[in-house]
Amino acid sequence: MIYARRSLRLYLANRQYVLGVPVYTLGLMVLFSILIAVVIGIGTGFPLSAQAREGFRFNSGAIWCIPGFLVSVGALAATRNFAMALAFGSTRRHFWLGTTAGFVVTSAVTAVTSAVLLALEQATGHWFIGAHAFDVTALGDGSYPETVAVMFVLSLLSTCAGAMFGTVFRAFGPRATALLGIGAAVALFAVIAVAVWQREAVGTLLAQWGSWAGVVVGSVLVVITAAGSYAACRLATV
Repeated sequence: MIYARRSLRLYLANRQYVLGVPVYTLGLMVLFSILIAVVIGIGTGFPLSAQAREGFRFNSGAIWCIPGFLVSVGALAATRNFAMALAFGSTRRHFWLGTTAGFVVTSAVTAVTSAVLLALEQATGHWFIGAHAFDVTALGDGSYPETVAVMFVLSLLSTCAGAMFGTVFRAFGPRATALLGIGAAVALFAVIAVAVWQREAVGTLLAQWGSWAGVVVGSVLVVITAAGSYAACRLATV
């Protein structure tokens, strides 16, 4: 496993990029949430009304601010580091293992940062003005286990999905990558259509499971995307 550790070190060579930027992104999301609360307060007065505070509980900025960047991290790791790792003697399997371990590290840092920011948010009375960024419905309404689980799985899914697209590009070229993207979009549309069609059942499930439902679905997608990236990595060319 020495070559897998080398691939992990290669992934972590630019820690500012793979570990620092997710932390900065979450911090900026908190800042924007506070600024929005300030603007609302200027218009309606301070402290924020109960209605405004309740509306903030549906802030999903933490969910949407991180995937785009982490998809690019996964894609670049699967393409930019591939040839270098193999040149240093790594096998495709060891490269995939080491890089995926790097994704786990990035996801863990993102999840722990989210928990720390949640603790600060609760300790400061929601940033002193009633701004909710992490104490929100999408993250379990202040539940630390749910916050950590959601952010970890979301981050890992984003990096693994990016790696899958990157390795498919390496193995099969841009046409196959475009077809994969179209297929993923169609599958997502189908899932949304079924969810709308069965909205009562979905609503009941969400009421029972809350954020854990997303964690379970995300975990399944992590397995699928990781397996896809591994299969493509076995066929990728330098």
